[in-house]
Amino acid sequence: MLLLNPREVSFAGAVWEDVSAVVVDRAASRVVKEWSDLGPQVVLADAPEQVVTVRVVQQVARDDVGTPKPGEAGELVFQTSPAGADVPRRRVRAACVVMDVTHELSLKNGAVRTVKLIAVSSDGVVDPVVVEDADGIG
Repeated sequence: MLLLNPREVSFAGAVWEDVSAVVVDRAASRVVKEWSDLGPQVVLADAPEQVVTVRVVQQVARDDVGTPKPGEAGELVFQTSPAGADVPRRRVRAACVVMDVTHELSLKNGAVRTVKLIAVSSDGVVDPVVVEDADGIG
């Protein structure tokens, strides 16, 4: 899931401004593959263990000493609103833990901060990323 237009993201009550993108990636951390005795092709594949990572890419226009730190936990919340589309706004939220905070400085892009988080399920079964209709939400 690539979201290019949430300008603000809230994490653990703190508002991160000038967000240029939020990327939600899903990957199998363990893969099960089985073959039959009838041939060389896989007959069963499963991903019983998964990890959901979220990257928030943010333009940094001024000094900021309040950056998140690895290990910090909180709810990540943002809204999407497709420009010019006849589609309702969506709110995305996930309980997350900060893994990495990196900064890049270039003449072309200025200062860019990337915060990498891991989304955490409440019970190990429920998808940690909740996407809901944002119309009517304050």
